[in-house]
Amino acid sequence: MNEFEKKLRRLKQALSSRCSMVQNHYLALARMLMEKEQMPTEDIVKLAQRIKPLMRPKEGSSLKKGLYWSKPVPLTQSFYFNFVDSSVLRDKNGEILAVEALEKVSEFVCYHHYGGYYGCLRPSMDEIIQQFPTYLLKDEKAEYAVELVFPSLELHEVLDFYLDRHVSTVVVYRLKNGLPQELKEQEIIYK
Repeated sequence: MNEFEKKLRRLKQALSSRCSMVQNHYLALARMLMEKEQMPTEDIVKLAQRIKPLMRPKEGSSLKKGLYWSKPVPLTQSFYFNFVDSSVLRDKNGEILAVEALEKVSEFVCYHHYGGYYGCLRPSMDEIIQQFPTYLLKDEKAEYAVELVFPSLELHEVLDFYLDRHVSTVVVYRLKNGLPQELKEQEIIYK
């Protein structure tokens, strides 16, 4: 029995007092998280070339409402809370790189570790990539944009106590014209 199977067995024993539906739910989520946490760095970096984050401006921003590409940040750091007007990706002429021809194809629940201190929400692209739906990745040429949505920033509304993770929804878009060249040329930073 490998370490992965031992972790699942311990979790199953811990959940034995719960109803079977709850057991199955958490076992499935735990299996997914454990499998994804074992994803090699090279695979994460390779997928990061095909999956890029989109952001909406925060309240008080000088940007128009809508979605924007962001400058590259390390895949393990939060892009969500660090996004400011100067984070917007620009083309070689200094113009904001347009987000065009998106088609929503999916959304999924994503689980995130805490960063800095307990309760500090720090979602990162490596977590999104590791939990990305495998059926979307079967087409090895497909490129995606993702938008992270929190139902609230109140800890009690986004915390899954059983898994000790905070929860978001990731909206997945397919780009009808593919990723812009500026995004394809972006440096992938993994720290």
